[in-house]
Amino acid sequence: MFVTKNLYQNDDALKNTPLGQSSQTIGSWGCLLTSVTMMLNGIGYNETPVTVNDKMKKAGGFQGALFIPSMLPYVWPNVAYRDMQPCESTPAPIAQIDAAVAAGKPVILQVDWNKQQGIQTHFVLVKEKKGDDYVIYDPYKYGGDAPDKEVLLTNRYKYNGAKLATEISAVLWFENYSLAAPEPPQKTAVPLPAEKFTLYASADDLALRAEPSISGYLWKRMLMNTELISLEPKAQAAAKVGVQGQWIQVQDPKGDQGYVAAWYVSDRKSQPAPASSSTPKPGSAPVPGSAPKPGSAPAPTPPKSTVPAGALALYPATQITLRSKPVQAQDTIIRYVNPSEQLISLESANDAIKKVGVQNQWIKVKDAGGKEGYVAAWLVKYAGGSTAQAASATAASTGGTVKVRTTAEAVSLRSQPIVSDATLIKRVPINYEFIITESGGEAKIGANNQWIKVKDASHEGYIAAWFVTR
Repeated sequence: MFVTKNLYQNDDALKNTPLGQSSQTIGSWGCLLTSVTMMLNGIGYNETPVTVNDKMKKAGGFQGALFIPSMLPYVWPNVAYRDMQPCESTPAPIAQIDAAVAAGKPVILQVDWNKQQGIQTHFVLVKEKKGDDYVIYDPYKYGGDAPDKEVLLTNRYKYNGAKLATEISAVLWFENYSLAAPEPPQKTAVPLPAEKFTLYASADDLALRAEPSISGYLWKRMLMNTELISLEPKAQAAAKVGVQGQWIQVQDPKGDQGYVAAWYVSDRKSQPAPASSSTPKPGSAPVPGSAPKPGSAPAPTPPKSTVPAGALALYPATQITLRSKPVQAQDTIIRYVNPSEQLISLESANDAIKKVGVQNQWIKVKDAGGKEGYVAAWLVKYAGGSTAQAASATAASTGGTVKVRTTAEAVSLRSQPIVSDATLIKRVPINYEFIITESGGEAKIGANNQWIKVKDASHEGYIAAWFVTR
């Protein structure tokens, strides 16, 4: 069961508040915002839809009226957004939802709120399982609704068969690190060194922690290119920059101090390339009657890449950027890609497999709309691919030891393949190595909603298959 307090988007006190960066209102379009607010309060925060709206606007958590869940950890570090799993054309993953709800984890569901053709999107927060239904916290207050009135999902939203498997059109998965935010440790100010050494976050979501460990208290998360001042002597800090497993004590622009993972910082800021002088100014247009000079020709349109046989399908591990070049710069941004969107590798599977999860590697991909570009290989995970499966099958047939390594920070090793505080053995850093101990486990590598039995030098347990690679 997930316990929180009912909140309503159409409450008179807030329903006319503009939603995000738009002219829409919380009362009309704020169901996801309000569901997230109830979730945050259930894990130890004290928010209202208005305060969450304001804080997310300041953090860049809206695109117009569109709420961007992947920005939540930058504001509330005790919550992690894992994924949005669409299931409009497939049965909803009821067993996985049941397991999360039974463990007291927050799960938000997308449903259809009226009988018109197509999905009229509405979001609700799950409270508990009851028989073959879910009791929900509905952020929209209907006549007669009250905190003590039980609302069942398929009693209220029943336009696609009145069964959970068909009424749920998407699942938003979240993790929380405790049901109540831990008490922060005592802060002790460290004086700045005489010789200033400036560092920069080389990736979004960089954690500032109270201790030099992934289990250290999380002060905040920072965006790429956040400027940091080393609190360690320059030579000592410079030797750690980019080194896996090392930590550097720093101070951020607001004066907050803590430790950052050295492998996620750089001594250089990513700079946008200078704008081309030939770029037309806004509103300009060709002069009527003008023509190219003799012998000149328009630049050819680059040909579309051919998708290789057995191409890998990939999913972002968080919201990532599709770029025109494998360079982190403002002018290379094509668009942002959400975790629910599948990407197809335009590189051979054998080449792409070696890069997935590897820092500073890039993979050329095609998005769902056919746009081509590059994505950070350390921020994607496998979805599938025939060549990858063939490689796994070969490893299995040889009977050799198969090793995997993690592709994200703080990946959980669990005693059972269930997301629960009770099953957590430990969390491990990115690139941590395990040995697969189950027959055929290598065939699951990178698969969503699969678990692999593994061991290291001290423990044996289960790891999420979508957070490991070979």
